[in-house]
Amino acid sequence: MKTRRKYYLISLFLVSLFVISCQKLDLATADADVPVVEAYLNPATEISIHITKQLVYGSTDTVVSPIEGLSITVQSEDTSVICLVDSAGYYRAPIKPEVGKTYTMSFVYNEKVVSATTTILSKPTNFATSSTTVTIGMGGDPGSGNPPTPPTPITLTWDNTDLSYYMIVTESTDSAPEPIFDTADVVPERIFRNTPERVATQELNPGSFYYYGSHRIILFHLNADYAQLYDESGSSSLNLAKPPTNVVNGLGIFTGIHSDTLYVTVKDE
Repeated sequence: MKTRRKYYLISLFLVSLFVISCQKLDLATADADVPVVEAYLNPATEISIHITKQLVYGSTDTVVSPIEGLSITVQSEDTSVICLVDSAGYYRAPIKPEVGKTYTMSFVYNEKVVSATTTILSKPTNFATSSTTVTIGMGGDPGSGNPPTPPTPITLTWDNTDLSYYMIVTESTDSAPEPIFDTADVVPERIFRNTPERVATQELNPGSFYYYGSHRIILFHLNADYAQLYDESGSSSLNLAKPPTNVVNGLGIFTGIHSDTLYVTVKDE
C-alpha cells in the first residue's frame, strides 16, 4: 500500500507540470476538441492513462473535460490489452510495463487514430547519498568571533554511463511534520524537485528543505520527451501554440519512467 501511495503522489506531482505546460493554448489557434493524454509508465504499477479535452487559454472553461467511452489498446512486442475504465477519463491497462520493452497506446477519436510510443527505462543503479542526515542551522562557536559555517549539502550520486536524463524529487513523509520556518501565513509544499539533467550527481542544499523529520528522495530515470516538457513548462500562453508532445493526432505525454529511493532525516544542529 505504501508503494502504491508513493507512486500516486509522485504521479500527481508529474501531472501538475504537464497541466501547466500542455493544456493552455492560445484561443485564436487552439481547438478545444483535441485529446490530451497523460501517462507515466512505471514498472512498479499498472499502466494508468488520463484522457481529457484540451483546455483553451482565455476561454470561459476553467475545468478540463474528461473524454469517456474510448477503446484504448496498449501493446508491446508480445502483449496487447484493452484498457479498463477506472473513472471518468481514467483508463487502466491491467499490466505492469517491463524494462526494455516498447509500449504503444492507440485509440480512435474524431475519426483519427491517436497514438504514442515509449520505452521503459532501466532502474537507476548505485543510487547513494553522502549522508543520511541533513543538518539545518549554522555551525561554529558563537563566542569565537568567527563567522558561522554554512550547513553542508548532501551529495547524491548514481550511474549514468549513457547520459540519460535524471530528476530528483524530495518529499517529506511524516504525517504531521514540523516546519523549519514560520508558516503562519503560507503552508510550504512537502515536495520539491530539481531540473531533469544528463548528470550523475546532484547536491541537495539544507536550505531547500521546509520540514524537519523523515524525507524520501526519489531518483527518476526519464525519457527525453519528459525533459522537453519540463523545459517548456515556464513558457507563457503566447508561445504555447505548439506545445511539446509525443502524441500523434493529440497532445500530451506518454512516457516511461523508473526510479529508486533513498531516505534522509532533516534535523536541527
